[in-house]
Amino acid sequence: MVEQQARLYHVPQREVKVVAAAESLRGSKCLRAYYSTVADASAPAVLDAYAMRFSIEQTIQDAKGHLGFEQPQNWTPNAVRRTAPLAMLLYSLIIWWFSRQYGDRQRRHWQPPLRPWYRSKRTPSFADMLATLRCQSVQQAFSAMAPHELRQKKVMKTLLHVLQQAA
Repeated sequence: MVEQQARLYHVPQREVKVVAAAESLRGSKCLRAYYSTVADASAPAVLDAYAMRFSIEQTIQDAKGHLGFEQPQNWTPNAVRRTAPLAMLLYSLIIWWFSRQYGDRQRRHWQPPLRPWYRSKRTPSFADMLATLRCQSVQQAFSAMAPHELRQKKVMKTLLHVLQQAA
């Protein structure tokens, strides 16, 4: 790890702290550079600040990628102001629902989808949580039907399997 104070080309009067790390926490050997506008920050403080932001960045990426927040079709100022808070509220509700349904102390245990290319998966991603919510919603809709409307349980099982694969 190397640290150095520097100045930005476009803002030469502003000093920044640059930290170059040759190895990540996961063991990859690629060179990564991090910077902070707190010029007198220590190298560990700069790296800690980046590590603390990771969960926030992941939340924003998930909300954009899975909830339609990336390219909203808003035309009025009020719609623009409501889009981000609504997406983040929906994200929070899905996380809360999943933790209530499949948390550590619950009877149910989340089963990762069967993916031949990803057999070692143990923890759910937000996409997995959203897919589980979709499947649960379909299952409850079918369960609410009268027994004579559901002639075969295989139909529901097959439909849920297809839905899991598509989600």
